[in-house]
Amino acid sequence: MVAVLSFGLGSTLASGGSATGSTSSDQSATMSGMSNMNMNTSSQDANATATVAALPRATQSQGNQLATYVRDPDGAKHFTLVAEQVLWEVVKGSWVPAYTINGTVPGPMIRVTAGDHVRITFINHFHEATSIHWHGLEVPSQEDGVPGIGQQPIQPGQSYVYDFTVHDQDVGTHWYHSHYNDLNEIAGGCYGAFIVDPRPGSPQARAEVHADVDYTAFIGTLPGGYYVINGKSFPDTQPLHVRHGQTVRLRLIGADTLSIHPMHLHGHTFTVIAQDGHPLTQPYQRDTLQVAPGETYDLIFTAWAAPGSIYPFHCHILSHLMNPGQNASEMGGLVMLVIYDR
Repeated sequence: MVAVLSFGLGSTLASGGSATGSTSSDQSATMSGMSNMNMNTSSQDANATATVAALPRATQSQGNQLATYVRDPDGAKHFTLVAEQVLWEVVKGSWVPAYTINGTVPGPMIRVTAGDHVRITFINHFHEATSIHWHGLEVPSQEDGVPGIGQQPIQPGQSYVYDFTVHDQDVGTHWYHSHYNDLNEIAGGCYGAFIVDPRPGSPQARAEVHADVDYTAFIGTLPGGYYVINGKSFPDTQPLHVRHGQTVRLRLIGADTLSIHPMHLHGHTFTVIAQDGHPLTQPYQRDTLQVAPGETYDLIFTAWAAPGSIYPFHCHILSHLMNPGQNASEMGGLVMLVIYDR
C-alpha cells in the first residue's frame, strides 16, 4: 500500500532519540560499515512497516466533532485529549496511517468562552514523544507546548496537564497541533480547532457577525499523497449544507505543512472578516483566498442561490484536486460541496 510507504515511521522513530547523539567523522569508513548501515536502514523500514500494519482502524468516520468536558471543583472546564496512531479512511476503501487526537482527523473541536478556566489532560499513546501547542492563544510559556522551552516532550505512555485561562484577546478562530516531530505529526493529522467565543453582553459579542451556519474546515494533507479537508478527500469530504437566505461563517485553518492553497468558492463572493483569530478593521471581499500553513481566516457569505443548487469550494492548484491513482478526468482531493437544502 503506497500510503504505508510514505508514512515516514522509520524516520520518526529514529528521531525520537536525543538530538545530540554522536556521529562519526572518520573519513575511512569501510564498505563493510556502509553495508551495515544499509542493513540497519532496511531493518528500521521493516520495523516501521510492521508498526503500521499493527495500527488499529479508526472507529469514527468524521473528525472535528465538538469536544465534551467536565467541570472540576474549581470551575475549570476539563477536557481530555488522547494521542493515538490509527489507520484512517481518507476516502472510501483507502486507509492511511494517521496521528490522531481521540482517534479522528481533525481531533475534537474545543469551544470555550472568554474568561473560561481551561484544563486539558493530554495522554500520549503515540509510539514517539509529542506535545501540543495552542496556536494563537496567549498562554504562559509552560503551557505553550514547545518541548525544551516551556516543557519536556511527553513520552509514550505519559500524560501532561495544560492549565490556562482564555481572555478577551483570545476571542476568535485558533487551533491546536503537535509541536514535536511536527513535520510528520501535523502532516499525519495531529491537530484540531480551538474556538473562543466572546463573553455574552461584551463589546466583542455586540460586534460579532451573526451567522446562521458556522463551519470550520481544515485544509491539509495526509500520508500517501492525499489532499484533505477535515481529514477527507473528495468525494468523501463532508458537504456544507445551507439554506437560501442564510448567512454562513466559514472558518478556514491551514494545516498543511508545506503548501499554500488558493481556495475558491464557485458562484459566490465572500467577505474576509478575521485573520489569525483577530477581526479585521477593514474586511475585504474575494472569491479566492490563499491559505498558508498555520493561518486561519473567517469568511462570511450569503446563501443567495435557489434550493437544490450545488457549488464546489476547492483549491485552485489543479494537481491538488486529484487522489493518488486518479487521472485528470476524475475529481478528488481539496474539494468540498456547498449544498442548498430544499
